[in-house]
Amino acid sequence: MRTISSVAPFALAMTLVLGAPAVLAQDAPPEPLDSTPDPWTIKFEPNAWYVATSGNIALPGSAGSGNGSTFSVATLNLDSPRLSPLGELQLRRGDWRINAQGLGFSTDDRSSVRLGSGQIGDAPYSAGDTLRSSIDLFIFAVDGAYALHTYETGILDSGQPKFRATLLALAGVRAIDASVDAQVFGPGASLPSATAGGNGFNAHPYAGLRGEMDIYEDFTIDLLGSVGGFSLGESQSWSADIMVGFQWNPTPHFGAQIGYRRLLFGIERGEAPTEFAWNGSLAGVYVGATLRF
Repeated sequence: MRTISSVAPFALAMTLVLGAPAVLAQDAPPEPLDSTPDPWTIKFEPNAWYVATSGNIALPGSAGSGNGSTFSVATLNLDSPRLSPLGELQLRRGDWRINAQGLGFSTDDRSSVRLGSGQIGDAPYSAGDTLRSSIDLFIFAVDGAYALHTYETGILDSGQPKFRATLLALAGVRAIDASVDAQVFGPGASLPSATAGGNGFNAHPYAGLRGEMDIYEDFTIDLLGSVGGFSLGESQSWSADIMVGFQWNPTPHFGAQIGYRRLLFGIERGEAPTEFAWNGSLAGVYVGATLRF
């Protein structure tokens, strides 16, 4: 018959063996949580925009000559469509986006024969005279966007959803730089009898919504709408932007895209008779590439 003194060492040994895992489990440090932030991704979209412009233009005059008439872009023969550069750079991290966009539109020495007398800016003309006009327009915008809601369904072998739809709110600043020049030529003249011109630069805030739909990682549909404006003293500008685009992504780093964009805008500087104003729009189809890094 075992005594208490002979059983005690055995019981103590069993307690240590059975309890050791629990003690080690309690003392082991917890596995650290994955706190690595999502990396920034970069997408660059160079495009060629087949675009035409429209609207009404007023060039500055002088106290003696007055401000002159307001002319439509079509009257000055400046509304012909042409290929123009359009680009966008997007930085993305999680639900956040930073977008920078830029475009340029220029046309030179477009001629229009006047059917009656009048004045453009402070340059008078007569019936039969020819106006040669040029315009340069550059618009740059930068905004930040945040994903308000994302809907996903289905899972691909890559782990990505078969369909993802995202609604984003955006806000930013758009700058407009416009320049218009006109020369008056008499019948058969090689040198202008009068010149007129004006330019303006202004910036304004804007806000809007953007929708993105990704389908099987191969196709993307983008929808964009924004509006904004600002007025201070004798200077003001505004814009409204509408865009719908389609992308095909054969590889994770390269894609092709096509879309339609219409950008309405206005810029005014000064007061009559020295006011420069252009209220118009740019509209057309664009094609280009998407590069992802």
